[in-house]
Amino acid sequence: MPASNSWITRMLHDLQTSPDAFSKLYEEMKKPLYVVAYRMVPSREDAEDIVQEVFVSLLRAADLSRVKNGRAYLFQTVRNEALKRIRLGSKEIAGGDFEKLSKVKRLAEGGRSARGGSDLDIALAELTAEERQIVALRVNAELGYAEIARITGLSTATVFRKYRTAIRSLQEYFGRGPDGKEHIDES
Repeated sequence: MPASNSWITRMLHDLQTSPDAFSKLYEEMKKPLYVVAYRMVPSREDAEDIVQEVFVSLLRAADLSRVKNGRAYLFQTVRNEALKRIRLGSKEIAGGDFEKLSKVKRLAEGGRSARGGSDLDIALAELTAEERQIVALRVNAELGYAEIARITGLSTATVFRKYRTAIRSLQEYFGRGPDGKEHIDES
């Protein structure tokens, strides 16, 4: 059971005054934050660095008492750090081929299946970066469409539409159509 938003918000508010708040928050949130970061960046190491950077920034934050939605705040911070890393990384890659590099690295790091990589990593790599981000925030961070809209700057309707499109793509990848029934490729 994931930590409640009120608990996360309380821990953020207590960071300045309670030595235990940081360690409790870190232990509870490091994995979900990592999963969202990993869905956005090309390597596990980058995702780990992002999570570490987020927690370091929490220690440096002047005042977190005004944070009203701790869960969304943490995931937005991860998203912002991941986007910053992507922008920096894409400048170093000739031809802006960051998406292809990201897919190759993920497939190389993932488990193996008959298709040559973990099925989930391959399927997610087929989505756009924005769709992967929305799926990660919805599924892994368990955020609502309105929260994701605030984090991404998209409208709630756009978030819902992109999420639905991504889920359909994943269903089709795994042999299920939008109707949820298994489809067999007879080619």
